[in-house]
Amino acid sequence: MYGIDISNWQGGETPSNYDIDFCICKATEGTNFIDDFCDGFIQDCIKHNILFGYYHFAGNENAKNEAKFFWNNTLGYSGYGIPVLDYEVWGKNNDVKWCEEFLKEYHELSGIWPILYISASYCGIFENSWIPDKCGLWVAGYPMEYTDWIDREMPYNIYPWKFAAIWQFTSNLWGKFDGNIAYMDKKAWMKYANPNASEAKPQNPEKTID
Repeated sequence: MYGIDISNWQGGETPSNYDIDFCICKATEGTNFIDDFCDGFIQDCIKHNILFGYYHFAGNENAKNEAKFFWNNTLGYSGYGIPVLDYEVWGKNNDVKWCEEFLKEYHELSGIWPILYISASYCGIFENSWIPDKCGLWVAGYPMEYTDWIDREMPYNIYPWKFAAIWQFTSNLWGKFDGNIAYMDKKAWMKYANPNASEAKPQNPEKTID
């Protein structure tokens, strides 16, 4: 499947105006930033049957507190879209431990393991961590300055992960978006979003998120 990720930097855009299968939206950062455009993006995705995810951009604060902040401000999306930890603050924290604390805390709050977004060059530092066994990988790597969709396999060494769930292959799709390929179908996407879906039946299945 093919999709984009989006944040307040693309605040004037509408996901459904583009031919995409999914959209991953920035929701929070640190412990005090909420992206004002996130809900508008997600409600547009829901209305037009576009799969969605929502991500927390890691700050330099306590990992558990950031996980709680992310959870508390995205409660309405839980079970419907894929939660993501976007980790790009290398060297500012004890990187692997920080990610472990965040992901474990979020899982304890929600029962869901987020996907971890990292650059391909940092995958190896998670060799002795439990994260690759629990959390899917959204890997970033740009072999060329692609401006449109490509049809190729992700070329990077992502050990200790066995495969990438999503590959962000460009930061210049159509001159305005990060472009992504998800190596899954809709059923698998929803499994990442809500692995416990078969264990609970909704009381009002006709009800939309909003």
